[in-house]
Amino acid sequence: MSVFLKSDKIRTSISVSKKQITYSILFSSILGFTLGIVAKIIDSPIMPSAISNLGLIGSHWGVWIFISTLLAVYSYTPKLAAIRVFMFLISMLFSYYTYTILILGLFPLRYIIYWCIITLLSTIPAYIMWFSHADNLISSVIIALPISVIAFEGYKIYLSTVNFYGKYMQYENVLISEGEYFYMLGTEIVYALIIIIILLLVPKTKKQCLFIIPFSIVVFSALVTIIL
Repeated sequence: MSVFLKSDKIRTSISVSKKQITYSILFSSILGFTLGIVAKIIDSPIMPSAISNLGLIGSHWGVWIFISTLLAVYSYTPKLAAIRVFMFLISMLFSYYTYTILILGLFPLRYIIYWCIITLLSTIPAYIMWFSHADNLISSVIIALPISVIAFEGYKIYLSTVNFYGKYMQYENVLISEGEYFYMLGTEIVYALIIIIILLLVPKTKKQCLFIIPFSIVVFSALVTIIL
């Protein structure tokens, strides 16, 4: 499999200068560092409840999978895709937890170690994701993977909100007072937009959607069946 992926049978790598490579890695690092701080500030208790609830979206995988997918797809080579995604995520974690430690006085070592391991492992799907920007069946299957995961996470958030409502429905407006409804609604809207953007930007041709959407439905259904 690795030999096949290294070949040019799926997508051809672009020859670029070291300067272009450096700039692309630097951009990924700055983007990650900036979004890490923004995510932590938005999630702060000092923020209005509506903004804080939407900020919780950043605590899930969907948005980060989306950004990592675009970084990987729009890289010059699959190796650079892996490097850029790693630098993006590690920079985001660095700023996020630096803020947590220095400003909030917390030191969640277990979470830091966990997310650092996830970041390291992310280089593998990032490498593979680079091959999605091509006009063939394999690329269509690859594109379906992040779409399915994002849709599945959105579905889980929807179910948790429904369960919350079912548990506390005897209390008037408890859903709104707790912010659970707005959090769910905001997440579903954001995730829907993310999936649409992926379908617009990642496929090489629009006809690939004829394969991507069915593949996504199959993978999504499998995740629902196996995990939920």
